[in-house]
Amino acid sequence: MNTRNFFSRVCIVACVSMATSATLAREEATHAQTLFEEAMRASQQGSQQDAKSLFAKSADAFESEARTEASAGRWYNAGNARLQAGETGRAIAAYLRAQALAPADTSIAANLDEARRTREVMTAPMEPRGIARVAPHWRFVDESIRAYVAIVGWAVLWCGVCALLMLDAARERARGMWKVAVTVGGVLACVAGLTIVGDRVARSADSRAVITAGEVLPRKGNGESFAAATEEPLRAGADCAVIATRPDWTEISLAGEIRGWVPSSSLERLW
Repeated sequence: MNTRNFFSRVCIVACVSMATSATLAREEATHAQTLFEEAMRASQQGSQQDAKSLFAKSADAFESEARTEASAGRWYNAGNARLQAGETGRAIAAYLRAQALAPADTSIAANLDEARRTREVMTAPMEPRGIARVAPHWRFVDESIRAYVAIVGWAVLWCGVCALLMLDAARERARGMWKVAVTVGGVLACVAGLTIVGDRVARSADSRAVITAGEVLPRKGNGESFAAATEEPLRAGADCAVIATRPDWTEISLAGEIRGWVPSSSLERLW
């Protein structure tokens, strides 16, 4: 009886935590969505300058939420707002983050393609490497859901351990059921937990970046005095990968093994 009461309390606490988190997420999303809707109304009324400013503010809000709790939906909304604000480079960066978290989402892929078509100069997309390339295989399940699964699995595991310690050895049937619970809880906690750790490692290892400046000419060294590394400047939205960094300068590579240095303020890393 004591074991049942303990397990029930754990379940209640877990459910209350989930409900509280979901409520807070809805409240945060409402603020960003409200700004986006205000921007849409301003655009429809012909106030394009005000609309762009509101779209940028709503994008900031969506991105702030997404950085607090990784969410493909929030990054997707941020990309939509950035695109409406005329910030093509930052829109593409937001869509790429959303796609990394939800690789099978066709809406994200469609909007990313549309944003890329607005660039003046096309560059081949940079593909993720290493664990960042493997991570999408488990991201069909949202990270927040995997976190809850890990918590529940961990709770079931320790409830089972406590039950096994408290139950008399003669109660073989009850002990057998709790052994199954311990095994299942342990597997869920380990698998879900490892994928979350894998997400963190994948983000830190993902070297992809996007040019956000309107126009930037890569140099052969980290300074304006060095010769140009490419004949044509890169436009906002160009995909690249970060190789090295120096004070105020970043070395990048483009598809086709072209390398050069650009001011760090002219690009945005995905993670």
